[in-house]
Amino acid sequence: MEDKELIKRLENNMQMALTSEICDQHEDLKKEIHLMNIDGEMKCPLCERDRLNAESEQIETVKLINALNRQEYNVFAHKSELKDEGLLEVSFGTYEALTEEETTNKQRATEAYQKFQQGERFNVWLTGSPGVGKSHLAMSILRNLNERGNKDKSCLYISVDEMLLKIRDSFNNKESKYTEHYFVDLLSNVDYLVLDDLGAETGGTGTVKKATDFTLRVLYSIGNARQNKSTIITTNLSRIALEGMYDQKLVSRLMKDTYLINFKITSDKRIKNIEF
Repeated sequence: MEDKELIKRLENNMQMALTSEICDQHEDLKKEIHLMNIDGEMKCPLCERDRLNAESEQIETVKLINALNRQEYNVFAHKSELKDEGLLEVSFGTYEALTEEETTNKQRATEAYQKFQQGERFNVWLTGSPGVGKSHLAMSILRNLNERGNKDKSCLYISVDEMLLKIRDSFNNKESKYTEHYFVDLLSNVDYLVLDDLGAETGGTGTVKKATDFTLRVLYSIGNARQNKSTIITTNLSRIALEGMYDQKLVSRLMKDTYLINFKITSDKRIKNIEF
């Protein structure tokens, strides 16, 4: 801050007068710096300038941190890829736990969130039949991390099938930003990632299709980059089925430090009241 600007700010806000007293903090300067009587207090104009500069720098630093935090916070809302937009409304509170298994798995999901909050790094796998609430609990963990977690941590929810469809579309649509590089870079760098419905991109639950080289390449790139990050994965398939669909090396990489939430007997909650 220029000396003239300092004087102007002081004049606008304070009663001041130059005195004969000298500030002893500027002995290295060639001239003596006289203290000023500012609102009844003896202050050095240079020291006051330095104080105001420090305050200004601190304010700008806080503004920058807040802007960066908003940027990380907005990753979830602006870059997630969901098949079901209704997932944006779910939470732990809206998960209806009617059975012992549902109650246990809801508690395990809550504990996973708490462990993430404490700085632990691990991968969560939610497994079981379609419609049992795997995506609901995965989204609940992620939303809590985004809303209540460290504001400098980014969260992202990705439907594997939707991601691969958009990448394939970019092969023939040169205007699309959703390229393989875009998704691999995005998913590699977020702090918390949900990969929803792993395996669905290859076929139905009862199929034994092998993943394409394209799918394997994308998943390998993401898996390799996230070795020291936390990933939450939902799937309808067993480990044996996944290893047959992809390969043991990829599945092993994705299952590093696994925290398992497994639905063994829970039935499809989406059609529980439908009979025909």
